[in-house]
Amino acid sequence: MEKIAEVRQEANGKRGENAGLWARMQGICANGTMRRGIVVLVLAAAAGLQYYLVNVPVADLSRTTKFSPAKVMAADQVVSFVNPETDPGHFAFSYDQPAESQGQRMLLSAYFDHGSLSDETVLQLAAIGVHAPAQADSISYLTHAERNGSCATSAHADASTNGGVTRSTEFTQKEVVSSDRYRLLELKTTGADTVVTLLSKGAFAANNLSACQVMLQVGNWQQGTGGFLPIKVRVPSGSSFRFRWEASEVQATGWPGSGPPRSLIEFGTSGRQSFSAAEARVISTQDANHASPNSGLFARSESAQAPLKIDAFRIGTDQLQFAASGRARVWEDGHVITTANLIDAINKYPLIAALFGGANLGLLNWAKKQLASRQRESAIPFPKEEEQPPPAAEEHRAAG
Repeated sequence: MEKIAEVRQEANGKRGENAGLWARMQGICANGTMRRGIVVLVLAAAAGLQYYLVNVPVADLSRTTKFSPAKVMAADQVVSFVNPETDPGHFAFSYDQPAESQGQRMLLSAYFDHGSLSDETVLQLAAIGVHAPAQADSISYLTHAERNGSCATSAHADASTNGGVTRSTEFTQKEVVSSDRYRLLELKTTGADTVVTLLSKGAFAANNLSACQVMLQVGNWQQGTGGFLPIKVRVPSGSSFRFRWEASEVQATGWPGSGPPRSLIEFGTSGRQSFSAAEARVISTQDANHASPNSGLFARSESAQAPLKIDAFRIGTDQLQFAASGRARVWEDGHVITTANLIDAINKYPLIAALFGGANLGLLNWAKKQLASRQRESAIPFPKEEEQPPPAAEEHRAAG
């Protein structure tokens, strides 16, 4: 009997709670202002969903043509890569033209706004009687080939990571070159020093002198050499340096005023044409100087474990080109780049379009009815309680 009484008391308590909840729901539904507010919220949510279907953010760079390839116009734009990496802990690239190469022979010169010769280089020069300054200054490495001679220069640049420090490497061209005979590339790495190694080689002439001549300048000091001696320059973080290529052959008809982009540099120790980066951004040179956060074309990888892949880096007479792939969000001048309109895709299928349109129509009719209706005078009836069995029946059931 006591157990039956407890069961009855618990059931009555639950019915009381349900009645209180139903009374509160009845009050909300009877409140016209509250009801209209709910309608507005539902319509706003539906409108937001449809806006999202029309403007789905790009989640993979393969869904946009902005990076296939991206173009960086000379004298106007700069491309910046955040945390670029070719090998674990390094971002390195190189240029080389082996003697057996069948391509156009190119002379390479390098210019450093601010840098210093490595201790190793200073000691090697001193061993041959050349006393170069060790302090930092502007540095130039100028190559020249004597008549009918050759001069092949290789260059290797390596920026080592500094545990946990965010790095950024910029590539740009400060000017448009005068003809297809020339190529220019300027670089600046922030967050890490860069070590650049230059080495020039050339055949010996009849007088046993090298046809490859190098003029090394450090500030006001200069010294000519015959090449065959590696020169290492340490470039501090935030300082720029430039490479200038010049075709060694002279064409009788002259060179065309412009030419297609060329793959002159390779990345990493394995000499490939790709590297990884957390972000890639193409902005105007003016915005680069003022660090405007909302300008230009910008791609950021979705995960640090899955960075962007940068490849097909090419150098033209009036532009740089590169391709990027991977999962990323893309912005252009502060606006998210979107994929194709999904509602347009839905409208291509009559049955799906009819269901979608019917859902919209039903939602609008429901909203119209709710907004136009007046507060009902009659209360919403509370559901009837189920008939309880007579006590004797309950006792008999419990005893059985």
